[in-house]
Amino acid sequence: MDYIVVDGAKINCEYGSADSTFLEVPYDGCTIDDKNPVIESNLNIGDFVFCTLRKQACVFKSLDKTWREPANCGITDGKYITTKSVLFCQERGMLSITDPGQNCVAE
Repeated sequence: MDYIVVDGAKINCEYGSADSTFLEVPYDGCTIDDKNPVIESNLNIGDFVFCTLRKQACVFKSLDKTWREPANCGITDGKYITTKSVLFCQERGMLSITDPGQNCVAE
């Protein structure tokens, strides 16, 4: 199943010591389960505490500034990200969604 990601979603970095979340998900006129969906340009992500690859505190930096594999739906500002979406860190880590924050299926 493919879910649209909303505020409160959990994000995992393969080299992070803890999951993270989106720090801010602005309202775009649409809600799912009373939560704001996340668009592909949202890179406002908390750190993952410790980077096991670099052996130091994590400071997330996006590699190419956009989530890959967004949904085929969205708003004029961009497409929504889903549980299939991934984002790459400049430090070689791959971020993925471990919990979308809601239970509505993307079509």
